[in-house]
Amino acid sequence: MNGAELSNAMVGAWRILTGDERARGCFDISTAGAARSFSALLLSLPVLFFSSTAAWRIARNTEGFPVDLPFGPFVTAEMLGTVIYWATFLLAMMRIAQALKLGHAYSAYLITFNWGTLFTSAIFALPLIPYSLGLYQETPALLLTLPALVILFVYHWRIARTVLGTEQGAAIAIVLFAAALSFSIDQVLGYLFLPSGSFSG
Repeated sequence: MNGAELSNAMVGAWRILTGDERARGCFDISTAGAARSFSALLLSLPVLFFSSTAAWRIARNTEGFPVDLPFGPFVTAEMLGTVIYWATFLLAMMRIAQALKLGHAYSAYLITFNWGTLFTSAIFALPLIPYSLGLYQETPALLLTLPALVILFVYHWRIARTVLGTEQGAAIAIVLFAAALSFSIDQVLGYLFLPSGSFSG
């Protein structure tokens, strides 16, 4: 993976999100390209650490969470949850693609999912930067992350429709499955790592 491939993948993710057909030319869909796309996971870890740290600060100042919420277990649960979700979702989607007779498109789906996860992680982190600098409080920070969640859902829907080639109903089901899987993993890790099972998700 080099800087040009990273830049092209981020442009491609934006084009997928906006429905630009030029996105097809932004990704290397070869076997080697599929392997290199997993570098997006490594690149997303610092972004995730920043977002998790901000989420911990928000949780500590939010009613319903313990004031002494431990930093280490909280961030560990957040980051481990991402890795588990990433692997579990891609394995599940391999079987789903096969069941839908769309296995031929799975490699391209995997590539756009991997790079898209880095893209959406960065978008989610953006509104947390001013919060971390003390420019606004917890409530505005939470409200400003909501558009990032919408972008995440839209991106999942678009790659299911345009890359994997599913029907609209199946694409919606995949988005709902991704959300349910992520929530379930968060809850399990919250009970394992945090006092009273408290977790931000």
